[in-house]
Amino acid sequence: MPKATKKKKEKVADFTKAKLKLGKGKKQASNATDTSFKARSIALPGQEALNRSLLVAEGSSGGPSEPTTANGLTLDDLLIRFRHPNAVVRKEAIGGVKEILMIRISKEIGKVLRALGGLVSDEDATVRKALIGILSWYLPQIPVPALSPHLPLLVLQTSSALSHIFPEIRLDACKLVHLLLTHVPTHVVGSWPRQPSNILEGLRLAVGLGGEKGVNSQIGRLTGGAKLVTLRAMAEFVRKGLDADEGQKEEWLEGWIEQERVSRSATKAPEKAVREEPTLEGLQEEGWVVRGTWDVNEHIEESWELGRIAAQGNQEVENGVSNVLSQLYIQLHPLLLSTFLESAPTAFSPSLGSFASASSTEDIPLALCTTTATLTHLLGRSILASTKASSSGSTTSDTYLSAEMKEARGCVSDFLKRMAAWFPFHASASASSTSGLRATTTAATLAPSGLTPAFELSLVYANLAMLLTPRPVELAYPKELTRGKKEVGWRERVKAIEIAWNDMREREKGGNAKSKGKGKANGADHWAMEEVAEWVVDILSPKKDVFAQSTLTPAAYSALLPIIFALITRPPPSSTSAQEEEEDIPMLVGTAFLSHLSRQASTSAIRSIGDGFLVSLIVVHEQRYPRYPFFVLPTSKGGKKFRAAIQAWFEGLPKVLWELGVRDPKATRGLLEFLLYLGLRGKGALMMPFSLLDPETFPLITSKLSPFFYLSHPTKGAIQGPWAKFPQSIDQGQDNIKLKKLGLDVARVWSEWSTDGKLGDAAGRAVRGSGLEDYWAR
Repeated sequence: MPKATKKKKEKVADFTKAKLKLGKGKKQASNATDTSFKARSIALPGQEALNRSLLVAEGSSGGPSEPTTANGLTLDDLLIRFRHPNAVVRKEAIGGVKEILMIRISKEIGKVLRALGGLVSDEDATVRKALIGILSWYLPQIPVPALSPHLPLLVLQTSSALSHIFPEIRLDACKLVHLLLTHVPTHVVGSWPRQPSNILEGLRLAVGLGGEKGVNSQIGRLTGGAKLVTLRAMAEFVRKGLDADEGQKEEWLEGWIEQERVSRSATKAPEKAVREEPTLEGLQEEGWVVRGTWDVNEHIEESWELGRIAAQGNQEVENGVSNVLSQLYIQLHPLLLSTFLESAPTAFSPSLGSFASASSTEDIPLALCTTTATLTHLLGRSILASTKASSSGSTTSDTYLSAEMKEARGCVSDFLKRMAAWFPFHASASASSTSGLRATTTAATLAPSGLTPAFELSLVYANLAMLLTPRPVELAYPKELTRGKKEVGWRERVKAIEIAWNDMREREKGGNAKSKGKGKANGADHWAMEEVAEWVVDILSPKKDVFAQSTLTPAAYSALLPIIFALITRPPPSSTSAQEEEEDIPMLVGTAFLSHLSRQASTSAIRSIGDGFLVSLIVVHEQRYPRYPFFVLPTSKGGKKFRAAIQAWFEGLPKVLWELGVRDPKATRGLLEFLLYLGLRGKGALMMPFSLLDPETFPLITSKLSPFFYLSHPTKGAIQGPWAKFPQSIDQGQDNIKLKKLGLDVARVWSEWSTDGKLGDAAGRAVRGSGLEDYWAR
């Protein structure tokens, strides 16, 4: 073969297909890999879970001992899937965890919370939404002591998410903070404001605060709903933190009723054998009245005045804490004010509708206004109400405030002035009445407090106005009286009250009391107090349309009472201002309150709440050693009208007790406790014309009170009063037995002023066959 032909064949040999001969297979390549191996089984992902699900579906006794999902996944299988790169798998894993926890809720709490916390910063929105959903269901199911060891890590993960680079993650972290504050607030708040808080710093970043002062531009790019979420989380954190710091919410009556120990000189009459004088709180019915020893002498040695025991100094925040709160509010003020001014025109415009979407029932602009005002009130109250008393006993004035606290007060005053243009507030989407409430309001439009947002905002405005007015000044008694050499009488008391009033009036003049000088931030803002008084009187006044339903609900009425108390206890106009025809705001509001109370039915919830408030008002006025000034002038025109209304209410108490009966045992108990307290103090504790109640009307009260126990009707014969209708069986309530004994104690005490003896006779007839004969005869 020629050499050229051979070379040509070698070149194409690799591309030449070999011809197969009959009966012979294909020749194996020299570089081929041998794949001839065998395996008994092939491992597939999830095969074990599938086998478990088949066992469970077939009802086999060899099924798993731990709870699984419908797909046979255990808790460990699901927690591993939290790290899956597919967001759909992670979301389904969260649903599977809930499915298992519904079977065994307390299974591996620490492992569950640790795994769920890792999803707080998940980049997928559906996963974060599912996370918040399962935590809102899971946290209320577990006791707080069981959650406590595992919460620090979850709080730390939430704090990290608050500073995330993506605003959507920060927004969902704010929702989670609000959720944690609802169920485990102490673990989120910690020791704030006494110590810094990482959660608070994260919330500051979320709302757009940067640097020492001012606002960052980040909050401006958020939508109205996003602003609302972040500000609500901040407001809830501040509310829980201040409540935890004070131990409990600040009571509007705190400090007005003090328990003082009264001493007398050795020249007084000999001591009588009496029991300790009761208070209206925690009154023990049994054993207060003993035959022959219940009479109370007003000069008893070491007697106790009605009051509340409270540790001194626990209600005042240290100056360092006040400065921390002042700095926080100064930083927040520009943001709060700008948000309110942006939302108010839409929220309160009568021509524009709400921005709320069709799927949402919340008015976002109105909610933003309410949240910003509430946050202002929370911080302002803690800053301005924390000032300590000066050495002279009077309340601290602006000269004792730090520079930061003065600036914070100016910011609160500025916020109040901007709110004044829309006060009283009415939502744009509703044709509301002057009180800001509608009789047709549904539960969906109410805030968690049971009030409509517009009325709640009006209350915040009223509270801010009361906060900026001069605080009550503590009374200073002469030294010879405080040393126990002489009993403090009404004249000394009134003189001390006048001195305190003059001090408050002098401080009030700095706020341009007559004109609406809203430009003076360092004054008392008297103009705002006048507007609030007009609003309260308008709410309590009868409406012109007699067929219109009442717009004042019990929740709204209860929320309004602290405002009424603050207005009634303000100083009346001075004698020098009478020529200027200055309006007597305390008596104007007090008369409107009593007039509204008299129009309520005895069995209504509002009447019960109002009676309790009026009892507290009388107790504050009649204290032997009051702490703050409160006195109704018997010579003024408004004072005479106010006193006449209180006396009419007092004389109508037996009728109210008769109509209440067993319908409202709590209200009946409150009125009986007040009558017992008043009877134990005796007529000597009331002195006309200073006291609000006339002791000469005591016999009239006893004659009206006897039918409460027993009545001899001219035609119907003997009739048991409402007292006998209270159940006496233990199965029907132990409180009812105490209530019957409390009624007998009242009858025993007030029988002293029953000139005809009808009250004692009626009570004696009522106890026959009741099993309380021995208690009455003791």
